[in-house]
Formats: sequence, C-alpha cells, structure tokens
Amino acid sequence: MKSTELLVDKLRSIYFNLVTMDPEQRDRDTLQSMAEHLKQVLPISYIGLYLFNEWRREYEMCICTAHAQSIPCQEQNLAEDVMMDKRIYVKTLQDKHISLLSILPNRGPKAIIVIEHKLSISMEELNIVMEETEKLISILQLKEQRWERSRSYLSELTSQLLSLTSRKKILSEILQGLKTLYPELTHTLLLSQDTEVESGLPVKTIEYSDDVTKRVSTLAFISGEVRIEEQYKETCCSLYAPLVGKQGVYGVLQVISDKGRYIPKIEADFIAQIASTAGKAIENVTLYEKSNLLVADLKLINDATHKLNSNLEMKEIVRHMRDQVIDVCEASEVGFIYYNGDQKKRYDVLTGSTAFFNSIAGEEFVEYILDHPACNGEPVFKGNFCAIDDFPYQSVMVIPMSHSGTVHGLIAILHQTPYFFTFSTFKLLQSLIQHSALAFTNTILKDKLERAVITDFLTKLYSRNYLEEKITDHMKTGQRGALILFDIDDFKTINDTYGHHIGDEVLKQVSNLIIELISKTAVAARWGGEELAVYVPAVTIEKGVEIASSICKQVEKYTNPSVTLSCGVSSWKCKLSDTVSELFIRADKALYEAKNIGKNCVVKQLNEDAK
Repeated sequence: MKSTELLVDKLRSIYFNLVTMDPEQRDRDTLQSMAEHLKQVLPISYIGLYLFNEWRREYEMCICTAHAQSIPCQEQNLAEDVMMDKRIYVKTLQDKHISLLSILPNRGPKAIIVIEHKLSISMEELNIVMEETEKLISILQLKEQRWERSRSYLSELTSQLLSLTSRKKILSEILQGLKTLYPELTHTLLLSQDTEVESGLPVKTIEYSDDVTKRVSTLAFISGEVRIEEQYKETCCSLYAPLVGKQGVYGVLQVISDKGRYIPKIEADFIAQIASTAGKAIENVTLYEKSNLLVADLKLINDATHKLNSNLEMKEIVRHMRDQVIDVCEASEVGFIYYNGDQKKRYDVLTGSTAFFNSIAGEEFVEYILDHPACNGEPVFKGNFCAIDDFPYQSVMVIPMSHSGTVHGLIAILHQTPYFFTFSTFKLLQSLIQHSALAFTNTILKDKLERAVITDFLTKLYSRNYLEEKITDHMKTGQRGALILFDIDDFKTINDTYGHHIGDEVLKQVSNLIIELISKTAVAARWGGEELAVYVPAVTIEKGVEIASSICKQVEKYTNPSVTLSCGVSSWKCKLSDTVSELFIRADKALYEAKNIGKNCVVKQLNEDAK
C-alpha cells in the first residue's frame, strides 16, 4: 500500500473516531484532538488552526498544540489574504518548514491550518490533510448550534409577532430580539410617514426629497430589497433590511456594526428574515386597524343616514351633521351652504352652521369657493389654503352636496392648523355627505313646499292665515304684541299709469323693505291686494307706531315709482280681554282713519279696556 493511501486510511480512522466516540464533546476539543493526532501521524512539531471570523474578515486562532516563537504567524489573527489565493502555501525558515493549508469545507467556516515541521512533508500529503480536514469540519458543522437557535428564534418570533395587534409591541419584540442576538450592533427603525408608532423606541421617519433618494436607506425602502453600505475607511458597515409585507413596504431596519466589524452575508440574510417577518406583522395590524375603521365608518354612515331619514326638521339635520363632522375630523368650523337659485342671493347659510359662516370673512370665503372655476361643483382638499389674504384657516375641505347628478349645495370644513385633515378623513366625509345628500334635499324640498303653502307667491311674505295662526299662538303664551296694517296709497293709479307689471314690482319693493326693517321675531304677511300686515310680538302699541313710521319713511324714499303708505296699529296685553279678531278689527279701523285724514300717516287704535 502506498504511503499516501496509508495516510488517508489513518486520517479517516482518526477523524471517524473523533466524531463518534463522544457526541457531547465540544467542537473546540474535537479540533484540539485532531491536531494532536496529526502530530502522531506526520513529522509535525506544531499545529495551529485559525477559523475565519466573518464579522472581522480575518482568521482568528481557534486551537494550537504549542507555542512556537519561530513561526511568523503565531499572533492570534491572520489577515484574510494571507494565503494569496493559494490552497497550500509552504515556506522554509532556517531548518524548519512552515506550511499553511486553506480549509474550505462544504459546511461551516473556512479555516487555515498552520503546520511547523522539521522534516519535509510532500505536497501530496499536505493535500490529503487539507481534504480530510475539510470533511471533518463539514461533519462538525461548526456554528450549527447557533443557527439552530436562530432558526428556532425566528420560528417563535414569527408565531408571536403575527398574533400581536400593536405596532409598538411588534417593533419592541424585534428590537429586543436583535439586542439579544447581536448586542454588538446598533439597531434603528426607519419607518414610513404613514406608519405611526408610539414614542419610546429608536424610531425615525424616512425622509422623501430629491436630496435623499440616493441614500442607501431610501433605496432599500423604495426597492424593497436588502442593501448593505460598507465604509472601508471606517472598517464598518450598515445593513438596511426593508419591513416588507405583501402589499407594501412599511419601513427599514437599520443595523450598523461597530468599527472593525462587518456583517456576514448569512447574518445579513437572517436579519432580513426578521425584518420581513416584522413587515408582515405590521401589515396584518394595519389591515386589522383599517378593517376596524371601515366597520366604524360604515356604522357611522349607516347611523347618520338612519338619523337623517327620520323626519327631522332642517335645523336638526344640519345640527346633527355638524356634530358628526366635528367628531370625525375635529373641525374648527363647519358651514352648510345651500343654493337657492335667487339672482340677488344665490345661496343660504343653513341654520346650524358655525358662526364663522355668517361673518364677513365667512361670506368672502363662500363667494370665493362659488366663483373659483377649480371649485365649481368639485370637492376641494387643501392643507395650505392661501387664496384669501389673512384668511385664518389653512386646512380646507369643501364637499358638494349632490343628488341625481345635481349639486344642491356644499359643506365647508375648516381648521387653523396646516395639513390638519387626513385624506382618509376627506374620503370618509365625502361618503358620509353623499349618503346624507338625499335627506338634505328631501327636507329642503319639504320646507320649500311648506313655505309655498304659507307664503304669497308674488311678495314672498307669509299668507294671511299663517299670520293669524302665529298671533293666535302668541296670545296663548306671550305677554303683549302689536299688529300693523299697511295700505299702499293710490295703488290703482300706479296700475293705471304704469301697468299691472309695475304695480307688482312696487308691491315687491315695499315687501322687501318691510322684511329688511322688521326684527327676526316679527311676522310680515300679505293681507290682501295692496294691503300688507306685520305682527311684532312683545312690544307696546307705541313701539308698533314707531316701527310703522320708520317703514313708511323708507318706503317713500326707496320705492320707484315712489309710493306712500297708510298705517293702522293696534295692540293687546295679556291682562286685558282680547281676541285675534278684535285685534284685527282695531287695526283695520285705524287704517281706515289714516286713509280718511289724508293718507301717508300712522294711526293707532287702543283696546277699549286700556283707555
């Protein structure tokens, strides 16, 4: 048998015994025994085994059989390029030979065996030692226990993370695990702007701008791929592992090594798996939260629609919708603007809107929205509204109220803080208002129909019956009130001179002036023909005469053609016996007297009991 074949048999026998005799023996002890046995089968005086440390990218001494002063590589570390791409490197120093064998096992870390021998060892024998040792290290699977622990940790982590419903808990578990596995590394979470996490964690927000798009962290986030940035001058590196889910990337896990360390590929792959697991867990939480929000939104819309369709009055509908909007988005101001089709006043601010929309600034804003081409019938979503000088609100949402293709009005929602409203809130309110538009439209049509029944078509004043009902109701609950009857002097002459069309215009002019001059609590009505009436609750007959006189002066001054009024005023008190009919009779008598004494004057008629 050849000497080389004999060496092969011996080494295989020795290595077999090493891996089978004591399964509990540590890998380092097995390698130490290997070195001692090699000294017995070959003329070797010293053996040192250096395992490659991927973190530092250098070979570190693992075992040695003795200390050899003459060996030039007796230090604890060898440079990565010490073999100069040779598998076997032999050097002679004085009377000694130094051989370095590059060990590249199929599994496990690469290594270098340093051998000192006085007698020459053939290249064929050195090659046998190299090949058989590679097989031994592959069988030992150095560091395999660590990877078993890592795989076990990843399995447990995955199971745990996917059951959590809090982003903070997910990221806390990730960071704690990394701190345990890699205490020598620095870990930071770079999250996207829409991934919100409570404070208390090493979290930063990924920046988006032209200047940062070339950063490795940003590239990892955009591409969804692991990126490694090595800084050779600092001899360290940074790993950026994206938190990837099935539907998107939620951030980046930044891992930075200390100076003098690198991150091995196998470790980088493992960290990337952890980051990917975190990404899927965050996505699950995000989808869970969105589903809860969707359910809440649908419930909100359903409840609001049900409430609005329950025969509420317009004031109650607007009030309810205003409160809903404020609850959803914490708005500072909410205005309900309804188109009325009138050329003089094309919109109404519905009662229930916040006070701002009845102010001068509010009217200016509404006029801008109605006139601006980009806002005509289209929703508006602005976080930095600056179209109006010194306008106090920067966050603006304007949502049309439309039904069956017709825009009936709009809802304006404002807040002082820039970019205060989120787009998801904007979409929710759009849906809410769309579902509520029918209730608004139906209620306004109902109000218009009811108003048409109690309103004179020509003058827009209330009908005589409505006026009588209001006075009757007030006499049951109030303390006093005054009734004023007006008659346009010589109205027949106006019709004969200018025509009935102009006569109708004069009636409208007088009616509009009366509406402008009376209080909100007063009720103006068309009594019949050219006769008009005003009931003013809670005033004396003297106050009624004063109001009537003021109206007469304004009518004479601002009508065209100019007309005058004759007025009769009566009043009632709760302590005196009186009826609605008697109140009207007294006012009519006073009016008749005013006509007889020359027109264009005011006459009062007291209750007989009050004289």
